Amino acid sequence: MCVTLIAAGAAARASASDAFRPLHLYEGAWKVIPDGKSKPDRLVNDCAAIGRFFACQQTVNGTPGALVLFIPSSRGRYHTQVVMTDGAALGPPGTLMIAGDHWVYLSGPDSKGIRYRTTNQFHGRDRIRFTVEHSSDGKKWIVTLSGVEERRQPSHRFTATAHPG
Repeated sequence: MCVTLIAAGAAARASASDAFRPLHLYEGAWKVIPDGKSKPDRLVNDCAAIGRFFACQQTVNGTPGALVLFIPSSRGRYHTQVVMTDGAALGPPGTLMIAGDHWVYLSGPDSKGIRYRTTNQFHGRDRIRFTVEHSSDGKKWIVTLSGVEERRQPSHRFTATAHPG
């Protein structure tokens, strides 16, 4: 019985590790260049796997902004939740769907019925084209922000080759 539990625990850790592999792409320092904005932002993602969870602390221009939690739900899909520095959840839980280099975050409707969608299109390991949109009906989406993220410094904690999806 004990051997079975140990083997099951090892298999679960290996499965979670495999599920987290694409998420490690976020680790490191990024230059965020929004379309139409002359001054870029500096984004640093400090990411780690914690048991069945994966989390990234996002620091923008030197100020910690949020902790993003990822929980694998099925192959290429994750439950997500953003937690602000005061401990409050930012909006309802969401979903991340990964299909190769194409990643889509979709939030549940907020208290006003608005959904948010962020699409990341990876171009190799070091460049992401992003679009942020919102919708009141889940059919017509309005772009509120778009731009490019370029890696400036890789993670010192994760150096293995990872590829989206």
